[in-house]
Amino acid sequence: MGAPDLDPTDLGLLGRLSRDGRASWVGLAGEFGLTPPAIATRVRHLTERGVIRQFAAVVEPRAVGAVTAFVQASVEKPDDLETFRQAMGRLVAVQECHRIAGDADYLIKIRARSTAELEHLLSTVLPQAVRGATWRAAVVLSTLKESPVFPLPRA
Repeated sequence: MGAPDLDPTDLGLLGRLSRDGRASWVGLAGEFGLTPPAIATRVRHLTERGVIRQFAAVVEPRAVGAVTAFVQASVEKPDDLETFRQAMGRLVAVQECHRIAGDADYLIKIRARSTAELEHLLSTVLPQAVRGATWRAAVVLSTLKESPVFPLPRA
């Protein structure tokens, strides 16, 4: 998807909704000088165009006892790339998976319910999912900042 045409109102709505996805159409209408139906239409169009991917509750990982790890993966054989992609898409614990430049091929953010589950993922699930891949993990001890707010161009 290329850069869609976004006007200042669209950018403002995206910024506002990324900070509070539960904002009401009435409240947004007052902020942006539009009617509630006009706001609803704009948000629906942003969603239909794929600019807004989804609306979701952002769960506080510490509140549910989650353990986070960042894993670097290198896939040895090009034939294994599709198997790797499918495995990453299937695993609920994989929150993010990025193709990167550098020593590894991918950087993966994993969240597990416990250190025991994380150990099982790292020592058994991932190696079995993609044989021949190499994995290197770093367990997160604490998080200084994590934000769902996307850095948008100024409206």
